[in-house]
Amino acid sequence: MDPKLSVIIPTANRPQYLPRAVESALAGMKPGEVEVIVAPNGPDESWKESLKPFLGDRTVRIIPIPEANANIARNAGLEAARGKFVRFLDDDDYLIPEGARIQYDVITSSSADVVSGNVELVNELGKTFNIWNQPVTADFCAAVLGPWCNCHPTAHIFRRKAIADIQWNPNTVKSQDLEFLYNLCAAKEIRWQKINRVVGVWYHHWNQRTSLALPHNDARKIVVPMLLCAYDQIRQSGRLNPERQNAIASNLWTLVHTAFFLEPKFWTDIGHYARTLDSSARPMQPLYTLPFIRCLDPLVLQRIIFPKRWVSYKLRTILNKLRIKHLW
Repeated sequence: MDPKLSVIIPTANRPQYLPRAVESALAGMKPGEVEVIVAPNGPDESWKESLKPFLGDRTVRIIPIPEANANIARNAGLEAARGKFVRFLDDDDYLIPEGARIQYDVITSSSADVVSGNVELVNELGKTFNIWNQPVTADFCAAVLGPWCNCHPTAHIFRRKAIADIQWNPNTVKSQDLEFLYNLCAAKEIRWQKINRVVGVWYHHWNQRTSLALPHNDARKIVVPMLLCAYDQIRQSGRLNPERQNAIASNLWTLVHTAFFLEPKFWTDIGHYARTLDSSARPMQPLYTLPFIRCLDPLVLQRIIFPKRWVSYKLRTILNKLRIKHLW
C-alpha cells in the first residue's frame, strides 16, 4: 500500500544534520502513512554514513542525484513521490511532531490544497530567536506574494496533485522557495487552511547552506523579477484583486526599505512602480506604522535615513566576517 505522505529532503555536505531531519519526518506518523525521500545531490557521499541507521527502514528511500543542485533533487523527489500529500524539508531543518501531525490531519480531513503552520527559528545554541507566524489573511496568494513571504518549505504541506505541474527552477540559486510558491500562485487558485501551531524549525547556523550566499542587495534584487512575473500572470488571468495588488506593492516597498541605501537609483524606480500598483501601500517594517511616518513618502524617508543605514550595514558586515573567521 502506498504511503499517504511523502517528505522530500534534498541533501549535500551536511551529514551532521541529516539524521535529525529524517527522524523528525518519521516521528508522530503511523506505520505506512509516510515515506521519506532523501535526495543526495552532487559528488559528496557523506550521507551514506549518516543514513546507516535507516538502511533497514523501508519508509526511507534514497534517490542520489549526480548534479549538485537542490532544486533538481526536489523535482526528482516530487516525481518519485507516491504519497497523496507532499512536504519539502531541508536537511538542516526539522519538523516538530506534534504540530506537523495536526497539520497532516487537517489536510487529510479537508479539501485544502495547502495547509500551513508556524516555523520556529533556532540558533546554534538551541535558543529560539523568532517565530514566523502565519499572516492574517485568508488568501494564500496574498500571504505568499506579500511582504510576509509565506514561502518557507517547512511551513507547508501540499496536496500532491495541486503542485505536480510546478517545478523548482534548477537555475535559481537564491530564494528558490519564493519562486516555487510565486509560480504556484501565478498558475492557479489554491484552497488554503492554516493552523496556529509550530510545525517545524528553521535552524540558523554558520555552516554551508543550501542557498547560495549573495550580497545583501543582490539577494533582494533577484526577488523583484520573480514577484513581477507572478503579478503579470495573475493580472492577465483575471485573478488580481485589491488585496493581492496591495500585498505585491507592499512587498516591493519592503524590498526597497531593506536595500535602498545600497543602490538608490534602482530601488527608487521600484518604489515608483509600487506606487502605481497601490498608492496606499507601505513597507511592512514597524517604523511605517508611526502616525507621522505613515504620511511620509517612503522614498523621502529612505533618503533621510540613508547615512545611518549605510554605516550600520558596514558595521554588521565587519562583525559577520569576524564571526566567520572566529569559527574557523
